[in-house]
Amino acid sequence: MEKLVFVLLDGLHYEAATENLGYLEHLVEYNQCAKYRVKGELPSSSRPMYETIFTGLPVYQHGITNNKVNRLSTKTSVFDLTQSAGLTSLAVAYYWISELYVKTPFDLYHDMIVDNPQSKIQKGFFYQDDLFPDSHVYGIAQSQIEKYQSDFVVIHPMKIDEYGHRYGSFSKEYKAAVLDNDKHLSTLIPLWQDMGYQIIVCADHGMSELGLHGGNSDIQRYTALYILSKKVVNGFHDKVLTSLQIAPLICELLGIEKGQEMTDLEVILDEE
Repeated sequence: MEKLVFVLLDGLHYEAATENLGYLEHLVEYNQCAKYRVKGELPSSSRPMYETIFTGLPVYQHGITNNKVNRLSTKTSVFDLTQSAGLTSLAVAYYWISELYVKTPFDLYHDMIVDNPQSKIQKGFFYQDDLFPDSHVYGIAQSQIEKYQSDFVVIHPMKIDEYGHRYGSFSKEYKAAVLDNDKHLSTLIPLWQDMGYQIIVCADHGMSELGLHGGNSDIQRYTALYILSKKVVNGFHDKVLTSLQIAPLICELLGIEKGQEMTDLEVILDEE
């Protein structure tokens, strides 16, 4: 059975990833990891892009048009597909993920911890504070991975995005947040691989030097995609993907059928 850890680094633009994710860039340099440049869909805002990433659909189709559209997803997501395939999902993520795929509106006192075999996401920890420490996100995620051995794991830290908004994406604070995430990833990725997990690291959108996103500039739209899987050809690939490619990639790595409305996969697979 295939397993996957999916890390969503909120608000990380392409250049900042290339400059500051030293461990992942090391793996690309030594041909141990695949890397793609991703042109994000519009608007380059969080909640619309969460829905695009997990359904593989553009905004005009899924209808989550801005961060204030608060309702459950009405489209087939990777969480639906994993559940239908008999796989289990775990998420340690910002509460907007819960509001899309578990329950809305989010109730801090009842919805933070999910343990429900009937839910699209069966195990979960959802936080509401934008400055909830990334170290806690990774620590809780690792403890839950070791406890449940879930097939599809989503890990979603927010400090990069929050520091981008506060200080801008050219700031020392923003770049330090990226470096801090690289430290956690360099510690945990070898452990995940030893546990039999494939790994995707990507972002929902970028961040401007003024601390803004949502619009159509390159720094707001372009992100990096890192893939650690024997199914994928390693190295840096010139082909530019879009956010629509992430959902079918998740399905491919988990060995399940992609949704009928998802686009065909353009990631280069290893045919050996």
